[in-house]
Amino acid sequence: LKESDAPPKSNELSAVIGGYILQKEYESAYRLFLFSLTDEQRKLGGYIFNSTFEPVYSGKHFDWQLRDQSGLEVTFATSQDAVEGEGGATVRFLNTPVKNTALQQYIQLPPGSYKISLAASARNLKLPKELFWSIRCVGSASEIARFNIPEGTYNRQALSLDFLVGPAGCPMQLLRLETAAIAESWRFRYVGTLVMHKLSIERLSS
Repeated sequence: LKESDAPPKSNELSAVIGGYILQKEYESAYRLFLFSLTDEQRKLGGYIFNSTFEPVYSGKHFDWQLRDQSGLEVTFATSQDAVEGEGGATVRFLNTPVKNTALQQYIQLPPGSYKISLAASARNLKLPKELFWSIRCVGSASEIARFNIPEGTYNRQALSLDFLVGPAGCPMQLLRLETAAIAESWRFRYVGTLVMHKLSIERLSS
């Protein structure tokens, strides 16, 4: 594939990876994603791909996917380009209800114990129906971790949560930033700015 005269385009690869996921061929999907990375992209590897939100996303399933952004704006900035300490993913809420998720990534964690960690800053953050990272098993949609983001104003706060991936029934997971809002009610308006500098997962020794 890599050596051919016309290597497949990113959106073509995304379609094939998506097809594998639909057919529950998770191993093949992840292998194809890894195979399609450039040397530069490989440096961003880990349990979470591009954990520092460098502005190089491809939109493939195991990379960050930017989804519906009604009521908010998401921007990625490299730490070199950004204002001091402001590298990462900036989520700006527009004083409106927020129901849907804007950011997600498919991940593949083998069974075991893990810790998810976030370094984040916030300015005047008001989250009437919560804002959290969830990790769900693909296929069953059962939630294995929920990681709440606090309201208020803070600078480079370190947050972490331990969680477990069971031995069966969870071959691939979906990591997603979401709210607990069921409907878009104007009583619950999201305000403020969140900057996520780094989101990472590490395996804990059993």
